[in-house]
Order: sequence, then C-alpha cells, then structure tokens
Amino acid sequence: HSLLAQRTPRTIFDTLRTNGVFIQVGLPEDRLPAFNAFSLIVKGCKIGGSAIGAPHEIEEILELTAKQGIRPWILKRPMKDANKVVVDMAAGKARYRYVLVNEAHT
Repeated sequence: HSLLAQRTPRTIFDTLRTNGVFIQVGLPEDRLPAFNAFSLIVKGCKIGGSAIGAPHEIEEILELTAKQGIRPWILKRPMKDANKVVVDMAAGKARYRYVLVNEAHT
C-alpha cells in the first residue's frame, strides 16, 4: 500500500502549510482517499500530480542537488537481509529510504 493509503486525508492536509501544495508523485496502488474540500479551502491548499517530471525538469533538479550538495537520507541494509527489510518497512520501522547493498560493494 502507498503511504497515502496509510494516512487519512485530514492528516495529509494538516501537514500542509497555508497555501501548501500536495503533489502525488507516481501512480499510487490505491485510490486517493475521499476528503472534505473544506480542508483545502480553509488553508488555500492545492492538489496536483506528476508521473515523475519532464526530462528537462529532472535535469534541472539533478543539477540543483549536485550544485547544492543535497544528499538523500538513506539507511543502507545488507542484501542478505532483504526479507527483514520488507518486514521492517511493513511494520513502519523505516525512518529513511532503505537501500539494499551487496556486501561485496560496501
């Protein structure tokens, strides 16, 4: 299930700032949950979506991250623990993006 399916619409919109924008990136496995439009109107929020971005947008963001030294928050886990990683993710234990690594390359 997607992260979106695990949260209620109220929780999602409560996390947005006034005039915030919620962008669904990629295609969720589940439908977007029903929500009260009042939640959006009160804070002036917007909803949008993106499959991933146009090639020129991807290039721009990659250039920006390289120039600014922006790095993802990841937790490397050994490939041999892949089953445990899936269980941990399902249990909500992932604090960052899990990256499975081959021990020969660590």
